[in-house]
Amino acid sequence: MPRTIEELTSGIADRHDVLDRLAAEAEAAGTATAELADELRTLGVPMVKAPLEVGGDHLHLADQLRYFEALAHANATAGWVGFNHAGAAGMCGATLGDDGLDLVFGSNPAPILAAVAAPSGRFERTDGGVRLSGTWHYASGIGHADWVMLTALETGATQPTVRAGLVSIADARTHGDWNVMALKGTGSINVTVDDVLVPDALVVDPIAGPLRGGPMYRLGYQAFVAGENLGFTLGVCQRFLDELALHAQRKARGFDGRLADRGAFQYEFGRGQLQIEAARGAALQLFGEADAVLRRGEALDGATQQHIVATLAHSTESAANAVSHLFHFAGASALFDSNVLQRLFRDAHGSVQHHVASNIAYDRFGQHLLTTTGESP
Repeated sequence: MPRTIEELTSGIADRHDVLDRLAAEAEAAGTATAELADELRTLGVPMVKAPLEVGGDHLHLADQLRYFEALAHANATAGWVGFNHAGAAGMCGATLGDDGLDLVFGSNPAPILAAVAAPSGRFERTDGGVRLSGTWHYASGIGHADWVMLTALETGATQPTVRAGLVSIADARTHGDWNVMALKGTGSINVTVDDVLVPDALVVDPIAGPLRGGPMYRLGYQAFVAGENLGFTLGVCQRFLDELALHAQRKARGFDGRLADRGAFQYEFGRGQLQIEAARGAALQLFGEADAVLRRGEALDGATQQHIVATLAHSTESAANAVSHLFHFAGASALFDSNVLQRLFRDAHGSVQHHVASNIAYDRFGQHLLTTTGESP
């Protein structure tokens, strides 16, 4: 039986202290530690977006937001690599044939998959499968993955032909430094495969649509990941405000008194909390309306998907701006690596850099609005 969102978030709450302890360790290591990877498996994080038919929880958009907000609040690295693993397992569960499902899910109740959606590599057709080669960037969480799903273009094809191949981590080579200012624990390094044979059972056509799971798996990539991405941002930003409230209770600068007693801080703190709540509320309302359509077995039209992606971008920007505006109140002590505030500040802004949260979504949404409401005056 699939787990309810209440059961899933309760499981995170029960492990919150452990996840919190592992957050700084992942950042120092530049990747999720083995202990954190074990926590992800124990919580069943990879299966929360997988179809029911493969033993997944099939969370829809609003519940994805709630789930990954809770996970990122406890541990930002877990939230980021977790939504990558869940998204990859969800697409594999929906698109692989039965033989492929047996290979990936048959003996593993929570396989950990890394994935890169950008078609950075090349493939050639051969008997029984394709031969895959290339280097892909930003393979989040690959350091503890069982498989990696890689997207490629066909070599020499007259028409652009895309395929995604699932490669055992034993057949891939990871490399490169992950020297970044944010999301340090995600270990989103490069992955290379050299002329690896991927059998037909592990090759999917991402354009063809799902074999199981229903219309949620027919969403475009950006809409498909909107709930998980925004959940991450809101979890990190809310955790920042929660930690800042504790910091303000004990922070005093000279004879100026506690930060919590300053009227200017009280004003901005209240305003920042409302920004995050507004971002969450707007997204949950729109995502909930979209989920109602999906649960009826109907596909979402392009305009609704544009609205979802634009809401993702705006809510991400709004929540991160609240964090940015409040950080300077924290004082010099917040700059030290030992202070959780600096890590949350950086990770909040790292989420804004993800291409699915790009403000180009405003252009497209605005274009749609102008097209449907007539010429501007």
